[in-house]
Amino acid sequence: MKRFRQHWLLIFMVLATALGGCNSDKTSPKAGPENQLLLQNAVEGQLIELKPGDILVRPNLNLLPGSAFVPNGSGFGHAALVVKGYAHQNIDSLLAGVQIIESIAKDVPRGFQIRQISGYSRHRLTILNNVNFGSKYSGNRYRLRLELSEAQIDSIIAFAMKQRNDLSSWNASKRFPDSNFVPDSLYANWADNNTWYCSLLVWQAIYYVTKIDLDPNGGYMVYPNDLISSPYFDAQPAAETGRLRF
Repeated sequence: MKRFRQHWLLIFMVLATALGGCNSDKTSPKAGPENQLLLQNAVEGQLIELKPGDILVRPNLNLLPGSAFVPNGSGFGHAALVVKGYAHQNIDSLLAGVQIIESIAKDVPRGFQIRQISGYSRHRLTILNNVNFGSKYSGNRYRLRLELSEAQIDSIIAFAMKQRNDLSSWNASKRFPDSNFVPDSLYANWADNNTWYCSLLVWQAIYYVTKIDLDPNGGYMVYPNDLISSPYFDAQPAAETGRLRF
């Protein structure tokens, strides 16, 4: 069974690369006015604040089997968790001022595959370069925010930070408390893993602390589009929560 799954995932990765970007979807939203995302749009020059616990996301290619639909998605998209906030009117300065933790699918040493880094940083070294949310994606980036307690946010960030020195892999899978978990030297609790991809790291950290499942179609994989489309961001009580596109 394990060999079959690995073989299937290999086929998926080849297909995804060819498309410029997997997983069957029972309830993927379709394109159309009735499924437009409820969101706010950042106004040029307004003060924008990113807070610890916020999620930064770029949408992925909508053709990926199992992915929710988000307009203008391409490739695999990306997702990251804000661990240190900042506020600024200029988006590049805003991103440069925040600290995020992310899983990057690049050929870098193990210690940098799950990394804490500025939200925007240009550097000649790949391990220190971060343009995943740079200006080329202007208008197609999302800030997602749940209404959570400070203790919950601290615990979410702590979980994500503990995964540093793990590996990035599309073969990673979601973990649930009823998955017959047996503690060993690799795992501290049922939610720990030793491999991640960008949106899984965000999803697992939030699910571990809050039991909120941000994957609206519950597929084998959780895509950046799934995070963006989660109904948990539709009707947040506070005006500054929910989705902000910038």
